[in-house]
Amino acid sequence: MKHMGIYEQRYHKKTGGAAQKKYYENNRESEKARRREYAKKRRLTVLSHYSGLIPFCCCCGEKEVKFLALDHIKGGGNIHRKEIAGGEMGGNMYQWIIKNDFPEGFQILCHNCNAAKGYYGECPHKISII
Repeated sequence: MKHMGIYEQRYHKKTGGAAQKKYYENNRESEKARRREYAKKRRLTVLSHYSGLIPFCCCCGEKEVKFLALDHIKGGGNIHRKEIAGGEMGGNMYQWIIKNDFPEGFQILCHNCNAAKGYYGECPHKISII
């Protein structure tokens, strides 16, 4: 309720959220679309911050946004995700990053490079074969 003003907080407490629930039920599809669009914008904001105006994988250069992932440079992403899951944001990493003013320690990788880094410790693009 931090984003609500004093009046809205009082009204919310009086009604127990009934008005919001009723509004959502009556406008379910438009609300789902609005929330999806908001999530896309939030994700794009984070991807752009860590990789530049046009997001790309810092390992292989992939530019398709649907293929890109946020990576903890030093590892520990699973633990970090579990830590914030119990918080007020329900585990949304992008929201946490924005709220914490884009902390260091993150990079953008494509899902392939990110999976390889997690499985092998390093992406095959960075391993030189002799």
